[in-house]
Amino acid sequence: MKGKRWVIGLMTCFLMFLTGCLSVGSENFYALPQRSEKYRDLQAAVERAMGSGVYAAPVSGSNRQAIQQADLDGDGREEALVFCRIGTEHPLKVLILKRTEEDYRLVCTIEGDGSAFDSVQYAQIDGAPGQELLLSRRISDQVQQSLTVYKLKDNAPVELMSSSYSAYTLVDMDSDNCTDVFLLGTNPEGPVGFADLYRCRDGVMQKDVEANLSTPAESVKRMITGCVSSGVPAVFVASAYDENSLITDVFTLRNNIFANISQNAESGQSSQTVRNYFVYSTDIDNDGVIEMPNTVPLTELPEDEASQGQYRITWYNLGVDGKRTDKMSTYHNYAEGWFFYLPEDWCSSLAVTREDIADGKSGVCFCSVSADGTRSNLLTVASFTGQDAEKQISAAGFFVITIRGDAFFAGKLARFSTLTKDDVIARFKQISPDLLPETNG
Repeated sequence: MKGKRWVIGLMTCFLMFLTGCLSVGSENFYALPQRSEKYRDLQAAVERAMGSGVYAAPVSGSNRQAIQQADLDGDGREEALVFCRIGTEHPLKVLILKRTEEDYRLVCTIEGDGSAFDSVQYAQIDGAPGQELLLSRRISDQVQQSLTVYKLKDNAPVELMSSSYSAYTLVDMDSDNCTDVFLLGTNPEGPVGFADLYRCRDGVMQKDVEANLSTPAESVKRMITGCVSSGVPAVFVASAYDENSLITDVFTLRNNIFANISQNAESGQSSQTVRNYFVYSTDIDNDGVIEMPNTVPLTELPEDEASQGQYRITWYNLGVDGKRTDKMSTYHNYAEGWFFYLPEDWCSSLAVTREDIADGKSGVCFCSVSADGTRSNLLTVASFTGQDAEKQISAAGFFVITIRGDAFFAGKLARFSTLTKDDVIARFKQISPDLLPETNG
């Protein structure tokens, strides 16, 4: 009996808790977490500094917050940077606030003109403690953007460089563990654009000798950093050459001189990097070096439309001396998002077509074509979907290569193929979304 009374009492307390009969107010269960005192101090300091101004967050790049934090002076504590618009004279302003023992205080303001802050980055540029601020402003629709690099010294902004540009990226071109600024610009008096490299030496940013692009800067489609050979950094700039072509300029240091190593001295263009297929340079074999693509037509089968206009891609490295070294060949199926490393002995006589499998399904068929036109199948690759995909694969005599989402990619080797199942699986890769080609310049 005593035990029952104890249980009843416990249940009564529990019901009182649920119905709010206890002294704890229900609002305490739903109260939002209180903001920290540090946050409140910062917010108050920002409001005082901005006055009647409004926030103007950067409109592109990875740092798009109106209030950001970075250690600009290297003292181990982050400054707060407020991007805003105040007044009409030099309206774009960056307010820099430092944390004190009591609160935040405004230590300096960076002012500038333009319609908006385009992007903001932080990088170690001069080798001294702290990060430099790379501030990009949009001037107008008719004028290129402006990039300025600032260093915070003794609570004051010091301008290290400033330049107009159409695109820029960061790279350690001379491998000194400090970031260099690579930018592209438009030459109003010439048919092509130019590339500039700014490097910091003894605390001063200096511009190297200007190098030309093969096209106007407005034609640039993609710009990446990587290496042309082991440990030699470079920037690869792919531009639209005409309606159906790309051309890639490769910029690096040759004998410590900034140069476009892909450019022909006589023509002024990177002629060997032109290709009639929108395929971008990439590290195709994951060896730490950027490979460049060259498209090679495949053999066409008589009266077989599916084999018409097919290409393999030969990937090569461009050395600092401008010489080309072929690496490998691939076949890319952009429609289905995969590519295949081709065996070297396939390439000279390879054709690619479609082959019927079953129930209206077809796959990509790799085949060898002899001198007399005889076709010999080597490998067929197809995708299967649906709940019975694995049964379909087995019934068709295929094996699973890989699975992506609800799609099964499967292969079938010809009887006398020199490849094994494991070879096919190792050579089959999915195309990264950022490497998908564009269909028009």
